[in-house]
Amino acid sequence: MMHGILPYRDVFEQKGPYVYLIHGIASLMSGRSLLGMFPFEVLSLLMTMIVVYMIAGLYIHKSAAGIIAIFSPVFQLFHPYYTYGDTVESFLFPAMLMLIYSLLRADQENLKLSKAGWAIQGFLVGLTFLMKYTLLGGWIIFYIWIFIEYVTDKRYRDIQRLILWSLLGFLIAIVPWLIYFLVTHSLAAFIHVYFYENMHVYMLSDNSVFAKFLESLTIYSSFLRQDPLIFVCGFIGLIYLMFTNSIFKTWHGKALFVAMMISNAAFVVYGYHAGQVYQYYELAFFPYIVVPSVFLLIQLFKFYQFKITKVNESQIFIGSVLISLFLVLGVNNNILSSKIFPNNASVTLQSTTKPQQPAQIIFGNIMRQQSHGRPTLLNYGSIDMGFYTTSGALPTNYYFQNYNIAYNKAPQIMNSQNESIKKAKTQWVVVNTPAGKNIKQWRGTGSKKISAGNLNPGTKKISKVMLRNYRVVALHTQNFENTNVAYWLLKRKSAKPSD
Repeated sequence: MMHGILPYRDVFEQKGPYVYLIHGIASLMSGRSLLGMFPFEVLSLLMTMIVVYMIAGLYIHKSAAGIIAIFSPVFQLFHPYYTYGDTVESFLFPAMLMLIYSLLRADQENLKLSKAGWAIQGFLVGLTFLMKYTLLGGWIIFYIWIFIEYVTDKRYRDIQRLILWSLLGFLIAIVPWLIYFLVTHSLAAFIHVYFYENMHVYMLSDNSVFAKFLESLTIYSSFLRQDPLIFVCGFIGLIYLMFTNSIFKTWHGKALFVAMMISNAAFVVYGYHAGQVYQYYELAFFPYIVVPSVFLLIQLFKFYQFKITKVNESQIFIGSVLISLFLVLGVNNNILSSKIFPNNASVTLQSTTKPQQPAQIIFGNIMRQQSHGRPTLLNYGSIDMGFYTTSGALPTNYYFQNYNIAYNKAPQIMNSQNESIKKAKTQWVVVNTPAGKNIKQWRGTGSKKISAGNLNPGTKKISKVMLRNYRVVALHTQNFENTNVAYWLLKRKSAKPSD
């Protein structure tokens, strides 16, 4: 997948090269599905549990810390913030927790970190910088605060350690990619797309910098209030952290934690209006909810003088796993859309007892069977949705998918796709419309951008030329993002030698 995406100079994308490296490895394991992403999802959860274990282990015995860690997936898998998985916020969840762990360690040791500690943080900064730099808010405050503390106290050796070892870790994370982009002559394109376009095209808010930060904090405040569990663990837990002396040893530690949390919250959804935030962005709020929750559990252990011995250790471990699983099922209902429940709405809206497949699998099979060599495909007006993966088609258009960007901010995306339809450049086209409407009827929502269910901005205007050059060979309806969607597979009418 890497070699099919990175060379496309004009692709708008908010994710960085490390994400594509992960997808590239996943595609080698499972080239026709997203099953290859499963080990990475599991690894992310495992690393989160390890870091939570390390955090709890600073304040309580290891066996109890292990039990507490078992409950951490509840927060990383919280619906609807974790819906389909495969998000940068999920992959970087343990990295953000590792930052908080470093703060807790530093708070116990006069804000001092080891050389390895600074190198790890530098590497994580580089990793996050090249995966999704809007998640760097916590690190920015962490480094600025500690640097000022070092300068104020004239701790010059600590300043030297901070700079040199953080820089080493940072360079380890980014230098291989700088070399890659230089070798492929795509560094300028990467900088233009990843930084300029994301900052000037992808953002929804046109307000001032100060107003955008206020919008971010308003969104975060609303987030903390909209679910009882989040409110208790996030807001009440934060108050507990601030007023107890059993966690942070200094007021600097408390103040820095709050500042990191606020900075993280502000940067995560910076440039977005309330009510227009993609909810998976808000998964990045949860590391700062996990930590208060850990300390609430620690206090419960201590209050009830709960002891884990060799006699009851296995029972407690098994019981904790079962309770954690139960809680995960309570905060995430993805299992209802899995193969355990055949013919669920995400697979098909057809009323039948015969096992069905989703549009992606059905269309992918058709394209591979009826193409000579590798299929050529355009998924018109919408996000990828997995059709390129299941069909084995590599994009032949610069703008092979459409993003959550208004037409007037990047008209070249849809103009290029419309031009591809007019000239019948690809053998196959996938189009979506609301269920119950056909290609000739779908006008779009009027926003001239992707709408709920990743529906395209409309097909009515292009339908005449589309149906002149292509014929419908398959139709499938299923539910996506609470929207009933009809997926249409069209094949080019006039065959070319490559067909």
